[in-house]
Amino acid sequence: MATVPKVSAERLLATRRQILDGARRAFADHGYEAATVRVLEREIGLSRGAIFHHFRDKDALFLELAAEDAEEMAGIVATAGLVQVMRELPARDSGWLGVQLEVSRRLRTDPAFRTAWQERLSTVRAAAVDRLERGRENGAIRDDVPVEVLAAFLSLVLEGLVLHLGTGMPLGDIPAVLDLAEAAVRQPARNARTAIDEDSSAPSPALEASA
Repeated sequence: MATVPKVSAERLLATRRQILDGARRAFADHGYEAATVRVLEREIGLSRGAIFHHFRDKDALFLELAAEDAEEMAGIVATAGLVQVMRELPARDSGWLGVQLEVSRRLRTDPAFRTAWQERLSTVRAAAVDRLERGRENGAIRDDVPVEVLAAFLSLVLEGLVLHLGTGMPLGDIPAVLDLAEAAVRQPARNARTAIDEDSSAPSPALEASA
């Protein structure tokens, strides 16, 4: 008897994951508006009753996907920097990029979604600011520009890159562009107390305080 709740909880989590993965495909392939309940049922492989037992409505389902992505990005930013998020984008699947494009579109056209999304976005921005501040304390990040401005700059580069890749544009000079973005927030070498990359994965005490 004691194993029943555990199996039930695992099944619920598995069903929730199935719903989110299928919904991601639906939103990426069809867009938010065209991802009707029927489309969601087909992509997820469950009935509308099962889907909306876990999520209040389509909007709640989409917002959960966006929140998952924001949480994941915040974790990467906290440990490796915002530029590392960008370096990993070309390896992302089309579903992830498609959802990000839908987020951008809805931010422009849906005030209610914009308000809800700002709460999630603030997590990523706070992680970026915190890492930049630690990098500045370590001497790795330039000190002539407020860290909030540096974080805003990197966020704008990220948004442009998502749009670039999400619309099927070639990678081209993107790696060099990201090197330039990284260099723009770093302390010039002649003044830096340490020569670490903002997003280097090499372990060192200095790295943990960089952007």
